Amino acid sequence: MSSVLVLSLCITIESLVCLSISLPVFAQTARVSNLTLETAINQAEANNPQLLAAQRSISVTQAGVAIAGVISNPRLAIDIPFGQAETKRTIGIEQAIELGGKRGARLALANSEVQQAQLQLDSLRWQIRIQVRQAYAELAVAQGAQQNTEQSLAINKQLVDIAKIRFQANDVARADVVQAEFAFTQAQQKLEPAVNRVRQATIRLNTLLGQPTDTAINLVDGKAFRFSVKDSQQKLATLAKLPDLSVLKKLAKASRLDLALAQQQIQVNNKQIQVAYSARIPDITFAASYVWDPGLSTSGAPPPTTTTAVILGVRVDLPLFNSGGSGVRQARANLSVSEAQNAALGLQTDSEVATAYENVLSTQRVLERDRTVLLPQALEVLNLSRKSYEYGQTGLSDALLTQQSVQAVFDNFYTDILSYQTALGTLEQAVNLPLSVIYNTNAPKTP
Repeated sequence: MSSVLVLSLCITIESLVCLSISLPVFAQTARVSNLTLETAINQAEANNPQLLAAQRSISVTQAGVAIAGVISNPRLAIDIPFGQAETKRTIGIEQAIELGGKRGARLALANSEVQQAQLQLDSLRWQIRIQVRQAYAELAVAQGAQQNTEQSLAINKQLVDIAKIRFQANDVARADVVQAEFAFTQAQQKLEPAVNRVRQATIRLNTLLGQPTDTAINLVDGKAFRFSVKDSQQKLATLAKLPDLSVLKKLAKASRLDLALAQQQIQVNNKQIQVAYSARIPDITFAASYVWDPGLSTSGAPPPTTTTAVILGVRVDLPLFNSGGSGVRQARANLSVSEAQNAALGLQTDSEVATAYENVLSTQRVLERDRTVLLPQALEVLNLSRKSYEYGQTGLSDALLTQQSVQAVFDNFYTDILSYQTALGTLEQAVNLPLSVIYNTNAPKTP
């Protein structure tokens, strides 16, 4: 075989990795967003529609504090008689006085509900953070998988060119050309699903970020999710060491927002009990009236004598049929439920942290083998297989089989990256702390 043919067909391992057929994911658009994971999370916290709506709900609970502290208005009563049966005219005022600390109990309950609403907002903010991390990882992996599919397609095209050149040189039968072209067509079928996966991931991330869904996203950290022969170290996929499981459990107990919410609910229930107790004490209403009676005037009789009077009164409800005990019992029952839920949540937290911890370690080991062993070996096997067919040492079927095997290794690699990122997100959610804080915890690390 001529040296020109050899030179025209010789492709290094690195060029196979970097070679790609660029297909636009979206139509040309003026909107381009350059994102790192950190900037994506910050943008979601500022613009996510769910968070913006939830932030407005805080004002509703804050308004409840003002309502709880309202003092009842006085009541004005004016009685003017019509007809001859009654001549007394009365003007009076009544003011209800709350007893038993009702207003204070209501204010305490309303303030606890404000704190609860803030914790719920923080919890939602954390959930959005986890969703953004997952969506960012999905988009990065989808882009890497698309690039891998394009590289595989390019390699199939090279096998077609090799088969054609060897056929023209009467080195192989035309069956090799047909078979190579058929394999190339099969590879093309995989490209559209890969491109669509990028589209779907972009739409989801844009939605979380609160920006138009057709905004093009440039992931500044995207290379961290791809394999490179020159630099096989991943940044976002760094296989960092974790603190011991016992340390993670302690961190979770101190930082989990759902635990804080459960404990806050207990506080709310305690305040509700105080409100229920205060409701058992009847309120007193003080009344004062001024009565003016000009008397009844009749024809032929002397003018009547005008009389006046001031009437002071006290009114109080008598708790004969409803003493308010049922309200107290209901509030105590709610407290008991909240305490049981809090205890169960503590056990659930330990379980979730342990499960996420073991999953991270497992996916770390798989990804490490991918990165350091399988992928370099796969590229070497692919290069040797192509050269073997090029020089006529093996048949096309062997080269195609090797290509499919290598493609499967790369597909698994991107699946393993996404599994690892998902596991990290689950651990971050289980501990309720950013990964940077978890990794920098001054505590013993796992080996």
